[in-house]
Amino acid sequence: MVSDVEIPELPPLRDLRNSGSARVRLRILGPRREVAEPAQWLNQTIYADGTPWLSIGKIDGGYLMRFPQLADFVIDNAGREVVCAATAEDISVVTLRHLTIDHVMPRVLNLLGVESLHATAVAVGTAGCAFIGEAGTGKSTLAASFHLAGMHAFCDDCLVIGEDGKKIIATPAYPGVRLWDDSFEALMTDADHGLPVAQYTDKSRLLGGTETFRADSLPLARIYFLRRPVGENVAVTRPTITRISAAEAFPLLVSASYPLDLTDQAMLRRHFQFIVRVATNVPLRRLLIPNDFSALPAVREAVMADLETA
Repeated sequence: MVSDVEIPELPPLRDLRNSGSARVRLRILGPRREVAEPAQWLNQTIYADGTPWLSIGKIDGGYLMRFPQLADFVIDNAGREVVCAATAEDISVVTLRHLTIDHVMPRVLNLLGVESLHATAVAVGTAGCAFIGEAGTGKSTLAASFHLAGMHAFCDDCLVIGEDGKKIIATPAYPGVRLWDDSFEALMTDADHGLPVAQYTDKSRLLGGTETFRADSLPLARIYFLRRPVGENVAVTRPTITRISAAEAFPLLVSASYPLDLTDQAMLRRHFQFIVRVATNVPLRRLLIPNDFSALPAVREAVMADLETA
């Protein structure tokens, strides 16, 4: 990816001599222009109150990704050029970088034929295990806990997945995890909270280089679907891991993916067939974790014990 601004969250690639055919040109600084609303939105992500967080539509020459009150991004049909075409007046470059690397680029990968999951992952030995769950289930906090216990964090948010024979191979998007203030304080009392993720959230980004975060590809040994106890009368003091079937996991994996154009039949066919192979070839688990930071060591122990089973 070649960008018009520095992106400190991404490790720089200095030698571009052999990557011309694979470049994505990113222009965060514009040029700015008004982009008309599409006749129909192809895909929308909404808040609990029904207001849209992200709307994706087809426009002449490509696609529009609209983050209401924040920014518009335009992606060309080939997925080779991404332009931030419009922004709110008070938007920061930090926020634009976050929208780009955490929301736009995963969908550009989908357009380019690269599969990925909205997942957090850690490296345990010579393999990786991924955690998938709704916002607030503690994916990043759990990964940071593993990291501080000596097992490198591997990915937070966009986990690229591919195949090597029947093995599913995972590749991280960039080094780092994103944590709320209470997670920082519970895990690292004296640590610097790091860079803000964006101006509309209190999350901070804990960055690191390849010497502290794994950056190489690893076989994916497990996928854990995180759940939290729900209801005032539900008391869970120990983590619980249960096996789930490929059929049960299929819709969970689909909902954790980054499709750009839901009308693209060829993409959907390719994507669904790949998800079936992931669900078939990677052991799948449901992980119920207590609503307590003090339970993190027990969660790590449960995961490590499960990874040792056949």
